Amino acid sequence: DRAEQERRAGAAPMPMVFMCAGCRRPVGDTSSWVSNDEESGCILLRSAAASVAVDPERKGSKLPGECGCMVETLYCTGCSRTLGNIYRCTSRQLDYKRDLFCFSVDSVE
Repeated sequence: DRAEQERRAGAAPMPMVFMCAGCRRPVGDTSSWVSNDEESGCILLRSAAASVAVDPERKGSKLPGECGCMVETLYCTGCSRTLGNIYRCTSRQLDYKRDLFCFSVDSVE
């Protein structure tokens, strides 16, 4: 019926779910989308699903241009695949990544 179609058309789109490329468990969705960083090949989300674990050990980033940045590694609790990082300490030009879930586009579908 027309009223139902109009109601659905005005509804917010369903979030798109990102899944682990290894075991296909959900790792996050577009409802917490911040941006994507094509230069570093990652998507930035404000939150992650329960199947994402954070290694509490902080490490220095080895990526070019990220000298002095401290990261914690994200991994899948289902298959232990490395999914990306959370930046805990950043240089001024990378402040926009701090405390966000940075998923590598190669590790999610």
